[in-house]
Amino acid sequence: MDYKYMLNENQTNPAHVFPGMANTGFSAKLQTAFDHHAHRFTKDCTLLLEGDPCQVIYCVLDGWLAMSKSLEQGQTQIIDFALEGDIVDPSSADGETSSVTINGLTAGTVACLHRATWETLIADWPDLHQWAHLKDAARQARHSERMLRLGKGTAEMRVAYALLELHIRVGTISGSDLPEFHIPMTQQQIGDFIGLSSVHVCRTMRRMSRNGILEMSDHMDIRVVNPQALSRMAGVDHATLRREIVPENA
Repeated sequence: MDYKYMLNENQTNPAHVFPGMANTGFSAKLQTAFDHHAHRFTKDCTLLLEGDPCQVIYCVLDGWLAMSKSLEQGQTQIIDFALEGDIVDPSSADGETSSVTINGLTAGTVACLHRATWETLIADWPDLHQWAHLKDAARQARHSERMLRLGKGTAEMRVAYALLELHIRVGTISGSDLPEFHIPMTQQQIGDFIGLSSVHVCRTMRRMSRNGILEMSDHMDIRVVNPQALSRMAGVDHATLRREIVPENA
């Protein structure tokens, strides 16, 4: 793995990134693994290209990553975002190449663990194995909900769902149920996430603002004014969605 896009090593607290795992022995071993494999990444850097050789599992310690795929003509679809505490296995079924391109959406830190190291950790620590399983289940639930709206939903439903999902995930990390949250991306990137043009995203969000559903300020600082209306527009129950996409003890 070529880390030419990375900066210096950084340290983090695994009990903070992986809540519910504060066992002293576990935390110490995981801390050691993170310390040896932690790398800083910068905003807009490329950590990995689709089709690259890949034997690495990424544990996001802070910051945002974007996973995407592109057509030969250059059109890009963002598949998912990885936030603090997420575990990303980008490998294809061959176990050797990456199925996605991974970019830094913000500056941040990842622990880049070789697959053999990761498999040893989850074999030794059932709590970590269970956490990884729950994170994978949450990822599948997010993908299923978004795919339904990509295939069958209106533009408003797609935008509303994306904002609701991100609001829940950001709030989980911050430990806050406040209506204000920030998403570090452009309207073009939101469009690439939900299959709409940036113009369509802009018009839809402005219409939501005029209708008193949300408020926007600066660069994607969002306040959800009417969460019930946003949930109805997204076609999902807020509490149910949170249970599906946020692992217990997160």
